[in-house]
Amino acid sequence: MSCDNGENKGNDNRLDAAYIKSIIALALFSFIFLGVEFFFDSRAAEVVDARRVLLYQSVILLASVAGIFIYALFERILGRKTTQIVLVGLNIVGVLSLVGIITGSEKLILAYGIAFFVVCGATGGDVYYTVSREYTDRKHLTVTVGISYAFGLLMQYINYNFIGSVVLRVVMFSFAIVALTVILLLESDVCTEDSSMVNTYYIQDCREKCDKTNADSSSVAVVLGVVILLMTFIFSALDNVVTLVHAEGGADVGQWPRLFLALSGIVAGFLFDIKDQRFMNQMMYCVTVLSVIAMLIIEFGGTFIIGLIVFYLAAGFFAVYFTTGFINVSYGVRWPSLLTGAGRAVNNIGAGIVGIISYMMITPPGIMVMSVVVILLLVLISIAVFVLENLQKKQYRRYDKEKVMESTGNSNARVEVDFERFADTHHLTGREREVLQKLLVSDDSVQDIADELYISRASLYRHVASMNEKTGTKTRVGLIQYYYGWHE
Repeated sequence: MSCDNGENKGNDNRLDAAYIKSIIALALFSFIFLGVEFFFDSRAAEVVDARRVLLYQSVILLASVAGIFIYALFERILGRKTTQIVLVGLNIVGVLSLVGIITGSEKLILAYGIAFFVVCGATGGDVYYTVSREYTDRKHLTVTVGISYAFGLLMQYINYNFIGSVVLRVVMFSFAIVALTVILLLESDVCTEDSSMVNTYYIQDCREKCDKTNADSSSVAVVLGVVILLMTFIFSALDNVVTLVHAEGGADVGQWPRLFLALSGIVAGFLFDIKDQRFMNQMMYCVTVLSVIAMLIIEFGGTFIIGLIVFYLAAGFFAVYFTTGFINVSYGVRWPSLLTGAGRAVNNIGAGIVGIISYMMITPPGIMVMSVVVILLLVLISIAVFVLENLQKKQYRRYDKEKVMESTGNSNARVEVDFERFADTHHLTGREREVLQKLLVSDDSVQDIADELYISRASLYRHVASMNEKTGTKTRVGLIQYYYGWHE
């Protein structure tokens, strides 16, 4: 059975199923992680004071980070299928830990919370890695993440506001865990094709250039991690204010304002998608400034509900930003499972640090001190975002120039202009450009090309099929022939 060029309707259906699988998996994970975190905070507030709730929350967030990296390590050593089988057993422990959170004493609540979030972090690592393998269309990845995040928040809202029994809420979380585990175990049924990849125009080993891409992506990952960590310090500081008010009974943050989280996730997904995410960093910076304004509103005695709404709107943008940011970077490194969940990991590390510092302070810092700290953080974020923007632009330009220069042998200026005009004229996404560049320089098998691009074979088929549609070609070889014969 051939998979060539999207002509096979059955293959299209399988690819559509991959999109749906990604959305459902991310939505369920968001529901479980955010819902149980909120549930744990509410349960802890029943047995300890508000400041200790902050400490407990920080500990479970750091426990989830350990789970994310445990998954990456297991996937690297044991392989993905074996690791998923191990996760089945771990999720049984997770469900039992949920029950323990309800029935446990003050000391045991924290122990059960740690156990649950280690398991939840490991499951999240598999979710993010699955999404990166199943759905690598850069142009619409932010939309997928945003919609998934919104669905997860809506499920959490319904579970909290329309189910009065604590036991039934735990049952809903347990059902979600089981459903997510089953979905992750389902492998996409991707059809195979001839193992030979014909490129009669150019044959060259690009291993050295792939190493260069790996180095560039690693640099971007480091700077992106710094940006997210600094932003997390700001968002977590405001989140701690919200958590304290909730724990002290000053406001119930699980009510209707929480719906703004879902709304902001969807809006962020579509806004970040503009121009293939070229303005995502700038947009996130503006949203961070908005969150600072929300913090100052609360600190200076303004209406709490206004600050809460602004915070929720900003937090949804941030969740989409750190999730898609690291999934995109993971395509260019040799250990992708380590980076796909790194956005959530870095965010949780920052939140844990802020929570522990807040707990250790005998007296809360004054408004002036908080203002100075926030301004310094904004300055550091500005510098980090500037460096990140330059690295990403430099990475794409170098990749385009080197790959296309190798594929033709024309002059440097002419080659770069020709490829950019071809890509712009046919509205190729950033990821499609990378795939086309690889097709132009390699005669490796389909699987080898997919592995070198750090995507699944199904994703490679999708990108080729999309370019076939945009260029009016029928086959991959036809796409390459069209490229070399194209004139503006």
